[in-house]
Amino acid sequence: MQVSVEATTKLERRITVTVPVTQLEEAFDKRIANLAKTAKVKGFRPGNVPLSHIKQIYGNAARQEALSDVIQSSLYAAIEQEKLNPVGAPPTVEPKNITPGEPLEYVATFEIMPEIETINFEVKKLEKEVSTITDADVEKVIERLCEQHTTWKEVDRAAKDKDQAVIDFRGAIDGEFFAGGEAHDYPLILGSNSMIPGFEEGVMGIKKGEEKVIKVTFPKDYFSKDLAGKVADFTITAKKISEPHVPAMNEDLVKKFGIKSGNIEELRSEIRKNLEREVERLINSKLKAKIFDLLIEQNPIEVPNALIAQEAKRVHDEVHPHHGNKEHHHTEEEDAHIKDAAKRNVMLGVLIGEFVKQKKIKPDYDRVQKHLAKVAAAYEDPTEVIKWYAGDKRRLAEIEMYVLEEQVIEALLADVAVTEKTLSYSELMKA
Repeated sequence: MQVSVEATTKLERRITVTVPVTQLEEAFDKRIANLAKTAKVKGFRPGNVPLSHIKQIYGNAARQEALSDVIQSSLYAAIEQEKLNPVGAPPTVEPKNITPGEPLEYVATFEIMPEIETINFEVKKLEKEVSTITDADVEKVIERLCEQHTTWKEVDRAAKDKDQAVIDFRGAIDGEFFAGGEAHDYPLILGSNSMIPGFEEGVMGIKKGEEKVIKVTFPKDYFSKDLAGKVADFTITAKKISEPHVPAMNEDLVKKFGIKSGNIEELRSEIRKNLEREVERLINSKLKAKIFDLLIEQNPIEVPNALIAQEAKRVHDEVHPHHGNKEHHHTEEEDAHIKDAAKRNVMLGVLIGEFVKQKKIKPDYDRVQKHLAKVAAAYEDPTEVIKWYAGDKRRLAEIEMYVLEEQVIEALLADVAVTEKTLSYSELMKA
């Protein structure tokens, strides 16, 4: 077998393989011999059909199967011989010569992983955001929980901030109505900032049964390019105006949030724990993103397009799980955003994998168990959650990968001076 390798790009390899005719014939004869043992041919007992008869009946199919077998086995041997490591989709194979009685020649094209000699991370100082949950943060959550049980009482007056106005509206641009600019019996809470700027302000002061026309401008970055930056006239009719009645947090309401005792202090304690977990997750996530951005910046590498395509599909399915296998379309901007995210993920995976290999880092078993216990603590029955993770290697691998990334970050920061910047919880969330 003769093998030649051509580097068509930095990561793409084009391998040409020539297989002796004897190897192909041996594979064909083996196929025919196996068929002769089991083939059922009228007039012959199984196993006693002449080979010439078998070749006459099954020859073409057997030759195609033998060809496929030889290509698969020889390609595997050629790749191993040349010490190549294909990634992504299976290699594309293009036969060059499959003439009977002549050597088989074909070309296979595939991508390989980039070769990385060292991982650079030259950082002297790094800022880490930190935050502490206060009583005021907990009380804000209590307020929001109470607001979730708001009831509405109709009033006979002009609409004001915090009121709910049930309205009909229809928008027009230059006198032409546009798609999506109309609704009936729409419940709008004034001050919720759920509409485009200026809309809710225009509804303020309207009374039941009153009709008014307001002029608003769509933001320049509005998702619909047909409407972005344009001025629209909305005709609004008020059907009902209601004022909010927010209940106080009491024993009955506390129980609705899963606190069986109805004790508000117990609810506050649970809220604080949840907020602290969220703060820790967010701080770690932001620090990790900052470190990984620097890692990519200092180690620019090319990564296989096949891996980017695979990751792009995963990112898409994660962002748009409702799409499934249904036909759908995205804007060029959306596709580019998904591809950029996929490329970053693949680059990180390659760099982290190489760093782990070079530094011989393995997931710390004790840390894996501690992190698993921390994850499980957020659920009602932590023991069942731990069993759920432990019962599936793929789920447990997620925990191990999280811990491994933490260990990688610690190794990268070993010689870095980390300073802290204190933010309030709301500042941290906004940032």
